[in-house]
Amino acid sequence: MPENKILIKKLLLIDANSLIHRAFHALPPFTSPMGEPTGALYGVASILIKILKKEPPDFITAAFDRKEKTFRKELFEGYKAHRPQADETLIQQLIEAHNLFKAFGIQTLDAAGFEADDVIGTLVENFRHEKDLKILILSGDLDGLQLVENEHILVWAFKKGVSETILYNEKAVEERFGLLPT
Repeated sequence: MPENKILIKKLLLIDANSLIHRAFHALPPFTSPMGEPTGALYGVASILIKILKKEPPDFITAAFDRKEKTFRKELFEGYKAHRPQADETLIQQLIEAHNLFKAFGIQTLDAAGFEADDVIGTLVENFRHEKDLKILILSGDLDGLQLVENEHILVWAFKKGVSETILYNEKAVEERFGLLPT
């Protein structure tokens, strides 16, 4: 009798804004022959190639922040008030990144009044009970660690620059921070 083997599908959710910021600050400010800034875009493309080769997903989407005021800013005017104004070359690359993801065949998502983290959190919540689905979150920051659940929901983050990554499961979160994601 053939063995019943469960095929686990992989969903990769990308925090596009955090990834672009990470690449922007980690790499030199490359420019195209036309003088357009491309350093962050180059970094994101390199990361995508590496990740897609190492852990090819069955489903993939990239979530973006939007310009509109978020619900957090509505609740607390001082939210992210300490952050300096974004560099114009970063803004140009954030805009162009939509085309980069499209070139990779990756659909992008965003929602007015919400950040990419919120979009990702909503997707995780919608799919977390799919028993045959492994959810991977790729992010340039550690905000998504609160979503980690056993080996079912994992966060791929960066240790240094954009070349060294670490895959966080519950055990890795606990080892690093001394507490569980919940």
